[in-house]
Amino acid sequence: MKKRALWALVVIWGIACLCGSRGCWEQERVALLALNATLNLRYWVDAGGSYFNCCSWEGVECKPTTGRVTHLMLSDTRCYRFSVKTWYLNTSLLLPFEELKSLHLSYNYLGGWIAPKEPNLLSSRLSKLEELDLSGNSLDNSILFILDTIPSLRRLFLRDNNLNGALHVNEPNLLSSRLSKLEELDLSGNSLDNSILSILGTIPSLRSLFLSDNNLSGTLHVNGGFSNLMELDISDNVVNAVATIEGIKNLSHLENLHLDYVHLKHVGTVVRALGALSSLRILSLRYNTIEGTITTQDFHNFSKLEQLILDGSSLNTSIGILSSLGPLTSLRLLSSSNTSLSGNLSDHGLCNLVKLEELDLSFNGITGELPTCWRNMSSIRTLNLEDNELTNSVVSSPLTSLTSLEFLSISSNHFDIPSSLGPLANHSRLKVLILDDTKLTIDTKVASLIPSFQLKVLSMSNSPSRGFELTSLGFLNHQYDLRILDLSLNDIPGPFPAWLLENNTKLKMLFMANNLFMTLEVPSMTLFYLWSMDISNNSMRGELTTEFCTNVPNLSHLILSANRLEGNIPSELGSIKFLHILDLSSNNFSGGLPIQLLDSKLGHLNVAYNKLQGEIVLSDHIMNPRLSHLRLDHNLFTGSLSFLSSLVDLWVLDVSNNNFTGELPRLIANMSSLMALDLSKNQLDGLIPQELCNLGWLQYLDLSDNNLSGPLPSFFVSEWMRHIHLSRNKLNGTLVHALSSSSHLVTMDLSENEFFGSIPYWLGNLSQLSILSLKGNSFYGTFPEQLCKLKSLSMIDLSENNLFGPLPSCLGPMNFSKDYTYKVTSAWDREIEMLGWLPWSYVRTIKSLPESFHEKMIEEFQAPHIVGFTTKRRFDSYKGYSLLKMVGLLLSCNQFSGEIPSEIAILQEMLVLNLSHNKLTGRIPMSLSSLTKIESIDLSYNNLIGSIPEELTQLNSLEVFNVSYNDLSGTIPNKYQFGAFDESSYYGNHLLCGLPLSKKCSKIINVNCSATKSCTTAKEDGFIDEQTFYISFGVSYTTVGLVIPIVLFINPQWRQGWFHYVELVITTCLSLSITCYYYVQDGFQKLSRGQTF
Repeated sequence: MKKRALWALVVIWGIACLCGSRGCWEQERVALLALNATLNLRYWVDAGGSYFNCCSWEGVECKPTTGRVTHLMLSDTRCYRFSVKTWYLNTSLLLPFEELKSLHLSYNYLGGWIAPKEPNLLSSRLSKLEELDLSGNSLDNSILFILDTIPSLRRLFLRDNNLNGALHVNEPNLLSSRLSKLEELDLSGNSLDNSILSILGTIPSLRSLFLSDNNLSGTLHVNGGFSNLMELDISDNVVNAVATIEGIKNLSHLENLHLDYVHLKHVGTVVRALGALSSLRILSLRYNTIEGTITTQDFHNFSKLEQLILDGSSLNTSIGILSSLGPLTSLRLLSSSNTSLSGNLSDHGLCNLVKLEELDLSFNGITGELPTCWRNMSSIRTLNLEDNELTNSVVSSPLTSLTSLEFLSISSNHFDIPSSLGPLANHSRLKVLILDDTKLTIDTKVASLIPSFQLKVLSMSNSPSRGFELTSLGFLNHQYDLRILDLSLNDIPGPFPAWLLENNTKLKMLFMANNLFMTLEVPSMTLFYLWSMDISNNSMRGELTTEFCTNVPNLSHLILSANRLEGNIPSELGSIKFLHILDLSSNNFSGGLPIQLLDSKLGHLNVAYNKLQGEIVLSDHIMNPRLSHLRLDHNLFTGSLSFLSSLVDLWVLDVSNNNFTGELPRLIANMSSLMALDLSKNQLDGLIPQELCNLGWLQYLDLSDNNLSGPLPSFFVSEWMRHIHLSRNKLNGTLVHALSSSSHLVTMDLSENEFFGSIPYWLGNLSQLSILSLKGNSFYGTFPEQLCKLKSLSMIDLSENNLFGPLPSCLGPMNFSKDYTYKVTSAWDREIEMLGWLPWSYVRTIKSLPESFHEKMIEEFQAPHIVGFTTKRRFDSYKGYSLLKMVGLLLSCNQFSGEIPSEIAILQEMLVLNLSHNKLTGRIPMSLSSLTKIESIDLSYNNLIGSIPEELTQLNSLEVFNVSYNDLSGTIPNKYQFGAFDESSYYGNHLLCGLPLSKKCSKIINVNCSATKSCTTAKEDGFIDEQTFYISFGVSYTTVGLVIPIVLFINPQWRQGWFHYVELVITTCLSLSITCYYYVQDGFQKLSRGQTF
C-alpha cells in the first residue's frame, strides 16, 4: 500500500514536471507589462494565448516546474522605441521576481534607479539574483550605493558607463561586507583611476576583474588584497608595463592577464618581468606597438603558460621571433594573426612545442613551404594559415601527417589541393575545412575515394579553378553531417544540388551564391535544421513553389536575389515561423505583394527590382514590431502609402521608383526608430509635413523626383540628419532657417527646385558637409564666401542659378577632401550574430566564416546613396565608391565675372571644374596645370582672352577640355591628351588656329610669357601683335595720302585725267539722284490713288 502511494506521488510529481505551469505568475506578468512602459518588451498574441504567458515572451525565461521568472534578458531594447534620453528604473517593479537569477539591462540609456523606501526590501526579494548586467548605460558612481544592497550578486557588469575617479563609499570595507560573494566584476570603458584598486582589493571572493579602457596610468600597485584573483584585464590604459608588472607580482593565483592596446617598450624586459607571475596560464598582448626584441632567455620562467595571444601587434619582424618560443613547453595555443610576420618558417622553434594544439598565423606575409618538422606536431587540433604567401602542394606537405586536425584553414595562399581531398582522407577528426581562394586540381582518378572524416564546416568559395562541376568533388557524396557549406563564387554549372541538402539533414547554413545554377530544385524532404540559405546571383529560372516553403519550416535567412525567378511570391513564406531575413530582389516576380509577409515575424524584407504591382492594403489588426528593414523599390506599386501606419517600428524604408500617389503621410512621424527613408521617384505631391521633424533618429532622407511643392518647414530636419535629397521637385521659398540646425549634414542635394533668395549664411556652420548641390534654382547674390570655411567639401554644384560677381580667391584654401568614405557609413548597419549556435567549441572563437554573409546583409539593406552631377558633358548619377571619388567645383550657367582666381589650382584633388556660361574675363591661369588629377575642364561661353597655356598638356588624366566660344587666340596645344580633343572644344574662338581646327597658323610667334609678366615685343594672344598692326596701318595710309597729290602735281596728263574722272563720277551720281527722286514721287502718287505698281 505504501509502495502504491509512493508511486502515485512520483507520478503526480512527474506530471507536474512535464506539464509545468500553464503560464507565468500573474504578479510577474503585470510587472513585466509595467516595465513595458519604459522598455520595448516583445510578445505575440496568437492562438496559444502567449499574451497571458510571459514565459513565452522574448527575453524572458522561466523555471518549467513553477512558471517563475528566472532570467530577464532585456538588453538594447529601449533605443528602438524611445528617445536617447536617460531614464531611471523604479526597482519596485522588480520586487515580484523573487526567483530571478540573472537580469540584463545593458545599453538602455539607464541613468540610475530608484530604490524602494524600505531599506532591506530589495535584498530580501531579490535574494537569488546572481548576475546583473548594466553595461552601456549612463550610470555614475552612485549606483554602488544601491548595488551593495544585493549581497547575493556573483557577477556584475558595469562596463561603458560614466563611473569616474575613485569609487568613494561611506565605509572602507563596505563593498567587501555587502558584496562578499562577488566573483566577477567588469568596470571596463569608464574613467576610473588608480585608487580603484585599493577599494576593490577588499572583496574577498573576487576572481575576475576587468578594468580595460579607463584612466589607469603610470604604475599600478597591489598592496595586499586580491588574494583570490585569477583573471585581470588592464588593457587600453596608459600604464608603465614593466613597473606595473612589478606591482602585481604578488598575485600568486593570477592565471589570466590581458595587456592589450599597451605600448610595450623594451618588450624583452616586459616578458622577463611577467615571468614572476608563477601561475600565469594565459597572456594576451594583442594590438600593441612592440619595440625591441624577444630572445629565448626571456621565456624561461613561463613553465605553466598555455596560451599566448599576440594578434594585431606590430611585431614588424621576420619569422625568427617564433624561434624564441622554445622554452614554452606547456604552450597549447599560439595566436599571432596579423602581426606583420614575414619570411620563411624555420625548421626549429615551433617544432619544440610538443603540446601545441592551436596555431594561428593568419594574415601575415609568411612565404615558402611548411617546415618538414611539422610532421611531428601530432597534437595540433586547430591550424589557421589563412592569407599568407605560402606555396606548396598539399600532397607533399606536412599537412598530410597532422591527423589530429579538427580545424584547418589554408585560404588565400598558393596551395594546390586535389579536388578529391585525397591527402586529407585519413584525417578522421577533421570537422572544419576552409579552402577559400585555393586552387583545386581536378582529380578524376580518385573521385570515388571515401574519406574517413565527416565535416561539419566546409568552405571552398572563390576557387581559381572556376567552372568545375560538383561531381569532381567526389568526397561530397560521402558527407552526411555538414552544418555549414560555402561553395559560392565558383561558377558551378548545372541544376541546384538538392541532393546535398538531402544527404546532410542537419545542415544549418548554405552559401551557394555567384554560381551558374539554372534551376531551383526542391529537396524531397523536410529540412528541419536549415537556418540560412543564400543562393543569390545565379541564373535560376522557374517559380518559387509552395513545396519549397513547406520543406524549410525553420529557415531564418533566405537570400534568392539576382536570379530569374518568376511568377507570384508564395504567401506561404509568411508562415515560416522563424524567417527573419527574406531577400527576393532583382528577379522577375509579378503580381501583388503577399500581405502575409508583412503580417509575420520578418525583420528584413527586400523585394526590390521586380515587377510587383497593385495597391498595398493592410487591415488595422496587422502590426509587425519586428520588421525593421523594408525595401519595395523599383517595382510597379500604386496607390497611397497609408499601409505604413501598421509598420511603425521600421529602421529603413525604401519605396522609391514606384507609382505611389497622394500626399506624404503624416503618420510617418510615428516611426520613431526610422533611420533611413527613401520615397524618391514616385508621384507624391503636396507639402512636406512638419511632422518629419519629429523623427529624431532619421539620418537619410530622399524625397527627390516627386511633385512636392511649397516651402520647407521651419527647422525641417533633426540635428542627426546626415544625408538629405530633395532634388527635382517644385519646392520653393527661401532657406532662412529650414536646415540650419542640421549640424551633422554630410550631403545636401536641393537641386532643380524653385528655391530663391541668397544662399544662407549658416551653410558655413555645417562642418561635416561634403556634397552640396543647389543646381537649377533661382538663388541670387555673390558667391557665398562662408562656404570657404567648410574644410570637408568634396563637391559643390551651384550651376544654373543667378549668382554674380567675382569668384573669391578663398576657393584656394578650401580643402576639397576625400574623407567622405567614413561619413556615408550607414548608421543602420547592425551586426548580425551568426555563429552563436555552433555546436563545438575551441579555445578561441572561430571568426572567419560569417564575415561574407554579414557584409552581404549590410550591403543588401542599406539605403542606396545617389547624387547626380554634370561631368564630362553629360549628366550622370553617382553612387557607392564612384560617389566617394567625386571631387569638383560646378558653377556653370550663372553671371560670374572677373578673372579666374589662380588660387583655384590649390584644390589638388579636383576631378571636375565647370565654369562655363558665365562672364569671366582675363586669361586661363597657368596654375590649372597643378590639378594633376583633373578629368574634366569646361570654361566655354565666357570672355576669356589670350592663348591656351602649353602647361595644361601635362594633365595626363584630362578627358574633357572645352574652351569654346571665348576670345582666345594663338596656337592650340596638340601634345599628349590634347591631341585627342576634337574641334568642338575650340569653336567660337576666331583667333585660334592649328589642329584640330581647319584654320592653319600662317605665322607662329613662340612667346612664352608668364601670365604675371608683360610682354614687350609681342602679345601671346595672336600670330601678329596689336602694336605692330596699328603702326603699319597708319604708315600705309599716310604714304598713300602723300604719294597721290605729288604724282598729280608732277604729271599734267595724269592730273587732267584724274579731274575728268572725278567730274564724271559727280555727274553720274547727280543723274541717278534725280531719277530716283521722280521714281519715288510717282510711286507715292499711285499709292495714294490705290493703284499698284
